[in-house]
Order: sequence, then C-alpha cells, then structure tokens
Amino acid sequence: MPRPIRLIIALAWLLPATALAQSPAAAPVAATPPTRGPTPFDQSLRRGAEAFARRDFDAAMTAFRDAVQRDPRSPVPWLRMAAVSRARNDAATALGNYREALRLAIEASADADRARALAGVAELNEAQGLWREAIGAWGVVAEFADAHASVTSAAVPRARIEAIRRRESLDREYAPVRERIAERLRVNAAGAANAAGATAPAPR
Repeated sequence: MPRPIRLIIALAWLLPATALAQSPAAAPVAATPPTRGPTPFDQSLRRGAEAFARRDFDAAMTAFRDAVQRDPRSPVPWLRMAAVSRARNDAATALGNYREALRLAIEASADADRARALAGVAELNEAQGLWREAIGAWGVVAEFADAHASVTSAAVPRARIEAIRRRESLDREYAPVRERIAERLRVNAAGAANAAGATAPAPR
C-alpha cells in the first residue's frame, strides 16, 4: 500500500480518540438520596396522636408506651402520656409523666422539651388550685426562659404568676362573704327541716 494512503488511514483511526480526549468530561449525575420513611418510633407517636384526637385514651396510652420502648431516651412520649393523663383527670400520673420527661430532656439537652415539661408541671398545679406550688413552678419556667430566650418566652409564665396572685387576693377578700353565705344556707336548711317536722302528721 502506498505510504500516503497508510498515513491517511492512521490519521483516521487517531482522530476520534484525540477528539474524545479533548472533549470535556461529562458532569457526574448527583445521586438521589433515599427517601426516609417514618420510623417505628414516629409511627407509634402518630398512632397515639390519632387515638388521642378520637379521645380513645387507652389506645393513645398504649401507643405512647410503645414509643417509649422504641426510644427510651426520648422525652416526647412522656409529654404525650402526660397529656393523656390530664385528659383522664389523673393529675398524679400526669405529674409523674412530666417529671420523667423533664429528666430525659435535661439528659438529652433537649431545651424545647424541657420547657414543655416545666410548663406542664406549672399548668397542672394551677389547674388543681395549688396556688403556692403553681407560682413556684411558673417561676422556674420564667427563669429557664430568661436563660433560653430562643426556645421559649418568659412573658407567659410571668403573666400566669400575676394572674394567680390576683386570684389569691380575691379568694382572701371574698372568704368572709363565702362563709356568711354558707352559714345562711345551713340555717335555712335547718329551718326547713324543723318546719317539715312540725307539719308532719302525728302518728295514730
């Protein structure tokens, strides 16, 4: 084969490779991160919330206890169980739930959950009319809020303290009035009983 023809053929084989080497590299395709579905812990919390919305408190408590088993270090299920206990008017159990949530929140440095637990204790004391305990508990919430302004506000606990103090003052002012009303009711009841006895027919 003549030399010029061999040279042309060699160039024809080289050109595609040279062009490929000089072409910019294709941009890598970003890998799509796998979609993370709800964990069993999340599912238990959701079941509990749905049951609570239906006022099925037994099912709600069962679901939240299951969440505790799945993540024993989380304060969230204990906060939810406290809400269920309050809905059942079981203040003692609710208080225990809040205290356990508070302990776990402190251990986990979960400031938002810590604030919720502290507020729950204060609300519970106030709802029971335990004014002194409620003022103290709201004071703790206010102190925590002062140190963690990005998490919660001190305005609410301080407003609750003022409201409770006004309530205490009114209770003291109206205590004599209530006593007089109660005494009048007792006298009226005794008079009605005596009148009923006097008008009863004598036995034959």
